[in-house]
Amino acid sequence: MIPPALVAAAAAAATAAAAAAAAPARVAIPAGRFTMGADGHPDAPPRQVRLSAFEIDRTEVSIGQFEEFTAAGGYRKPELWSEAGRAWLAQHADGAGAELRSAGRGPDHPVVAVTWYEADAYCRWRGGALPTEAQWEYAACGEGGRPYPWGDDPHVAEEAMEGIRHEAKNDVATSPVQEFRPEAVGPFGLIHTAGNVWEWTATWYDARTYTIEGDATDPGGPPTGTWKTLRGGSYLNLLSYRTCQHREPARPDRVAFTTGFRCAWPSP
Repeated sequence: MIPPALVAAAAAAATAAAAAAAAPARVAIPAGRFTMGADGHPDAPPRQVRLSAFEIDRTEVSIGQFEEFTAAGGYRKPELWSEAGRAWLAQHADGAGAELRSAGRGPDHPVVAVTWYEADAYCRWRGGALPTEAQWEYAACGEGGRPYPWGDDPHVAEEAMEGIRHEAKNDVATSPVQEFRPEAVGPFGLIHTAGNVWEWTATWYDARTYTIEGDATDPGGPPTGTWKTLRGGSYLNLLSYRTCQHREPARPDRVAFTTGFRCAWPSP
């Protein structure tokens, strides 16, 4: 006999998956003010930020969605690529390739092994852009003050604790983009903003950005730099990397099995 607790857990997961499948692909984020950053983060001291309304993908971009971009000739359309992206593309005509982007997983898993340039071009193809750091943090975690998208409790979801045991992982152990635990979802309903894959943002990384910009409206970060900023942590990371405030620098040409993205749009 199956224990009632397992039956209940399975039913809850099925309900959550059905709700995700029926939900809009984008989430409307209202204009608002929030505390960006937090004490204890040297490169993210708290500051007050105001954001205009925008929309953002509820889920990370899946393998299947990204391969629609490649099938539509995305790698052959220079108008979709930034100047630096076109220079990168001249040396990497097909990126890492479909085999590495899928890494042995199904089309409903998040695409990985994509550089910032590819993520940027994909979002342009969909008429949007990568979210700024400020947009990502607000959409993932709300008004601020909470360490995780769901609140304060680090034990709220098993997913959030993957990697704590330092187990060796020889596969790309992501979850499908629509699969989630309801208690691990943030205030606006975004899925997998803590774990699964790191997510590219539009913002150049500088450890001094918050101090230089201070309180701001629609901050975009430095005009240029060496590293872009990743957010959210991945299936390989300890929980300390998956907080709302953690900032991770990465070269825009980085290719990693732990890195994906989602897109954002101005509010209509």
